[in-house]
Amino acid sequence: MSKVFLFVSLAVPVMTFIVAERLLGVHRRERWLLVLAGILFFISYYLPSPLIEGKDTAFTTHMVGGGVFSGLVWLYACRVKGISGRAWWWELGTLYVLVCSLGVANELFEVILYLAGHMPHGISDTSWDLVANTFGALCFYAGYKLSRVNWRA
Repeated sequence: MSKVFLFVSLAVPVMTFIVAERLLGVHRRERWLLVLAGILFFISYYLPSPLIEGKDTAFTTHMVGGGVFSGLVWLYACRVKGISGRAWWWELGTLYVLVCSLGVANELFEVILYLAGHMPHGISDTSWDLVANTFGALCFYAGYKLSRVNWRA
């Protein structure tokens, strides 16, 4: 793991915490969502990923550090702005917009790293990275909805 990725795995969670609180306001009661998102982002760099089509990928990194991370940031924003409990299609649509926006921003950053010589394995896995981000967000959303179901018999 290069020093660049160590820096990114620490800087992104800190920046997310600062930016989210500046844009959305400080909400101590919901801060745990941003803290958990940051921890998962950091940990995601060190999780093993499966081989896909015989290539080493960062699928798990993107699924957890992209998709689940985005889901937690999305939930923080929804709760802070008081827009929780909307129709499922609105929730899923806004989560999709966030995960796609952050995923594309990440892939553009990877292009810059590649051009600077910090991505020795190349950037040919971009499609799988975006699939993993989306899959992680869908897993987060499914878990979020299941956690809100009243399971009384």
